[in-house]
Amino acid sequence: QNGRKQVMIFFTVSDSRHIQGAAIVTSIAKAVDTTAITRGSQFDYRIGVEWYRTCELAITTALEAAPDLLLPTRTTQFCQDMSAQTGESLMKAVWNSPLVSLYESWSSEAEDPPIDILADFRCPPNNEIAWPTMPGPGFIFGCTSETMDECLGRGILGLPQNMKSAASSIRPGASIFLFNVTDRLLFGIFEALTPAAMNLEPRAFSKNPNATTSPFPIQIRVRVSLECPPLEDTDPVLGDILRNRRGGRIGALTNAQAEAIASLLASQCGALQYMIEYQEGLLRGEHVKDPPIALPPKKIESKPRE
Repeated sequence: QNGRKQVMIFFTVSDSRHIQGAAIVTSIAKAVDTTAITRGSQFDYRIGVEWYRTCELAITTALEAAPDLLLPTRTTQFCQDMSAQTGESLMKAVWNSPLVSLYESWSSEAEDPPIDILADFRCPPNNEIAWPTMPGPGFIFGCTSETMDECLGRGILGLPQNMKSAASSIRPGASIFLFNVTDRLLFGIFEALTPAAMNLEPRAFSKNPNATTSPFPIQIRVRVSLECPPLEDTDPVLGDILRNRRGGRIGALTNAQAEAIASLLASQCGALQYMIEYQEGLLRGEHVKDPPIALPPKKIESKPRE
């Protein structure tokens, strides 16, 4: 602009495995006095920016567009420079990714929210309880009606080789879901026991008993966290949760998406309400029975003995 090169800044939240937005730098970095704010602050310089775009660009998609992209992490540094070519490629990917609407939560029970505030169920009021999930990304794996029994029997879920980078965000404890592409049903809730690895079970999903590698070699071990009735692919709430996804149902989930899907599944079988009543009973000091783990929790009504 005006004969000067423009500098773009891209923003990502640690461990989210997504790029959330981009901005154009509008001023040089200036030192500021932070003694009145936080003594010894690591952030002693300020720059002006003009916000460019808010998005939810998966790191896997970003790496396809800009293979040389390096990302900062909490254990390395807060920022990472990039070449002009990488920045241009990443900017194009950000521009082509769907826009994300920002929602402001409304917590007043006495009044209806103003018209200009959009309430999103992914920003629940403070008095609402979501199904507990480990903070961090989740993941949707795929199967067919033929391979589903093997997935559940082995406790192993698999992905094709080309999804290795996408699966790198999976950590033990992550919320995992299984999408049956034949019946268009989403099953859950599973918990990852391992990170994604190559050929935990080389003969899995193969009809060749002597196979040395699986057709879905990127694999994780899982266990059932909560067994729920499946969600139909046409479920409007599920569609709203995944409205910004590209390339189908299978792939990484943000923390908000994983929590929302888990809560939706848990509410279908009464588990969410059971958990709320269980926690309220504990707070009242009542003797309450621990909820089951692998079966749909259902409140058992006590019957008088005859």
